[in-house]
Amino acid sequence: MKAKVSAAVVIAMLMIGAGVASHARAQQKVTGGTLTAADYIEIQQLVARYGYAVDTHADNGYAYADLFTPDGVFGKTKGREALAELARATQKERAGPSFTRHYLTNVIIYPTPEGARGSQYLMALDVSEGGNPSGIVHGGRYEDEYVKTPAGWRFKSRQLHPAKIGVPPPTAKLPPSSR
Repeated sequence: MKAKVSAAVVIAMLMIGAGVASHARAQQKVTGGTLTAADYIEIQQLVARYGYAVDTHADNGYAYADLFTPDGVFGKTKGREALAELARATQKERAGPSFTRHYLTNVIIYPTPEGARGSQYLMALDVSEGGNPSGIVHGGRYEDEYVKTPAGWRFKSRQLHPAKIGVPPPTAKLPPSSR
């Protein structure tokens, strides 16, 4: 019995492996590029470093700017010096007891002939102190183009598509006796 179970598991694993390989070949045909497992991890790390660079304003804004190619673009801001200045400008807005923290989730990455593209959700929280309530500052979705440089993967472009915050989510109507 054990031999039958083991053989069935091996066959299932081979079929899954063939399906994954087939999907990778199909993805390569659609996008014209391939990425290694290390590429995916490095791009995910780039996305993660973005939140920290925005929130900490490290190296006078250059930690943020250096996540981009020298001619990289965020929205309408282009180039290393302009990106560093953007990071420095946001630093002034975030002084005091409240700190904004950027959370980037659901990272999706696709290979392209030039490198990769991707998207992820953004939520920025204002974490308050002293019993004051925290709140969502803004959110939305980033659309990115990534390129591999001698320094590693970098943003070639990043566009924010803001969410419409302020509309409460639908809630269930409870009978008066349950409130």
